[in-house]
Amino acid sequence: MAEILPSPMRPLRAPEIIEVVRDYYKLGRGELTGRDKTRRVSWPRQMAMALMRYRTRLSTTQMAAALGLDCHTSVLYGLKAVNARRREFPHLQADFEELNRRLTGSAGGAEFIRHAAAHGRPFSTVRRRAG
Repeated sequence: MAEILPSPMRPLRAPEIIEVVRDYYKLGRGELTGRDKTRRVSWPRQMAMALMRYRTRLSTTQMAAALGLDCHTSVLYGLKAVNARRREFPHLQADFEELNRRLTGSAGGAEFIRHAAAHGRPFSTVRRRAG
């Protein structure tokens, strides 16, 4: 896994997020981006979508392409599902926070974080310095 970790000088990319999520949920290579729709794979895929939304500037169409999905509406559904389940189940929120921590540790330095609402605007991006 060390060969794909991002340098501190650039933002995270979708493959790096996919690799961290795949490793966390102990999935095989290609499972997260494959056609499997079982809960064992679909939930980690949806978590990857949420992390991509939170940690990158990718559009839903670009996220769908990175995950091997046919349509951006699958990403929209996944984002809604993750947000609802994170509010309902604390252990899923803890999983999200742990994945985000792992990504922050691998990115180093300053990184960009996308917030659901910042300054009254949805999905604005703010710069945060690791300290």
